[in-house]
Amino acid sequence: MDRVRGLLNEGGLYAERQGWHLPGYDTTSWITRAISEGLPQKSAGIGLFRTEFMLKIPDGYDVPMEFVFDDAQDGESAYRALIFVNGWMMGKRVANLGYVTSHTTGATTHVSCSPQWRFPVPEGVLQYRGNNTLAVVLWAMEPEIAVLPRLSLAIRGIYDGGVKVNTH
Repeated sequence: MDRVRGLLNEGGLYAERQGWHLPGYDTTSWITRAISEGLPQKSAGIGLFRTEFMLKIPDGYDVPMEFVFDDAQDGESAYRALIFVNGWMMGKRVANLGYVTSHTTGATTHVSCSPQWRFPVPEGVLQYRGNNTLAVVLWAMEPEIAVLPRLSLAIRGIYDGGVKVNTH
């Protein structure tokens, strides 16, 4: 168990019990594979995808960010995803639960989705001036159907000022 984050941050998956989602876990022996490639051989099962990245947001700015699944308009891919940022569980995606609607107003298309496809991460969990670790557990529910989610980090706004967050 992760003694910093506690029981409620952890599930029962093998990857979580082994700490693969935590910052600092040695992944040098792992094969490199993007989450957009899905699991090998279009198999049903569970895989953990992990990456590290650096942010350099200047002091004095409030920059809300979120992780976005770009396959939100699909609505039919049978998969689950658990999102961990710097070891903290920040969201669970159930891709084929709910519905997708869209309408166009002028040159703008508005999409209304259920299930959740955007996962905000606050400063403090996301290190605005430092290294970050993203781990995503991908659980493909059906065999022989490729699950190829696309995930990106999006900026929701840039605001001058804000509240100073002590991250250490």
